[in-house]
Amino acid sequence: MTFPRIWSYELFELYLPKSTWNPSSEIKASTDFEGYEGRKNYAFATGGGYYAARLPILEYLNKIKRQASVLAIRIETPSYWAGLGVWVCREACRKTLNKGKLSFASKEELLKCTKIISKKKFNFLIDYILKKSKLLNQIRTQKRITEFF
Repeated sequence: MTFPRIWSYELFELYLPKSTWNPSSEIKASTDFEGYEGRKNYAFATGGGYYAARLPILEYLNKIKRQASVLAIRIETPSYWAGLGVWVCREACRKTLNKGKLSFASKEELLKCTKIISKKKFNFLIDYILKKSKLLNQIRTQKRITEFF
């Protein structure tokens, strides 16, 4: 999900039940975030996947000459049984970005579609994850200068 704001980036990695990194029966999640000022330390929660997804996102934004706040969600299903390395994250992100821009009328429409897809395709409610998002909280609470006019 991209939002027309200054650079910030957050990655959520979701591990569905019975997947390689989650033998339990509940969804597990890891997340890392960086604001406009960048990071001062390694993204330990999501590790290499954080940087592997970040690279194609930055390449894409550079290509279109834009800046954005980006929320990336990576979902590991039980069918992903052999960890193949961070190149899988990088190439999946590139493939997604190369499909073209999905157009939404508003942030609300984007979030609504995300909820529908997560329920239909992966059979889980993503609301809990979206509520934990630092990026979405920042967007929701940070006023923009245009709001004062």
